[in-house]
Amino acid sequence: MKSINIIAVIAIIIIVGLIAVSGAFLNNEPEGDDFELNLRVNASQAIGIVINNTSASDYLSENFNNPDWRVVTASLEPGTVYNLNGTPNQNETNFWKVETMERTCACSGVDDLYVVEGYVSANTGELLEVSTKTVSERNYDKRTCATTSCH
Repeated sequence: MKSINIIAVIAIIIIVGLIAVSGAFLNNEPEGDDFELNLRVNASQAIGIVINNTSASDYLSENFNNPDWRVVTASLEPGTVYNLNGTPNQNETNFWKVETMERTCACSGVDDLYVVEGYVSANTGELLEVSTKTVSERNYDKRTCATTSCH
């Protein structure tokens, strides 16, 4: 009977300890640059906004043919956000930079990339700018297009 009581007490202590530890992790807010921003638009939504734009969508359907050669990135950028006519939005300080790129061929060495680049307000989801272009892989660093074997 005493061994059952001892086991029960140990189990209660373990449960209380786990609750205390998990509570400490859940309530621990990161400091400085790691503090989570309260964004209304996440990276996936920003990518969707850019690729659903008419000019971006047309460019993608005309030039992007091989998903194995493609990279899609969304990075949160701080700074003043401008709308399409160049006027700064005073309430905006964060935006998503979305890049979709695909190699033009599977050949070795440096070649061209098809690129769709867009900027989306992280607060409102407004498409601030979108551009399509063909550029040399030299214009992108190795980290950006590493999964397409650019370099």
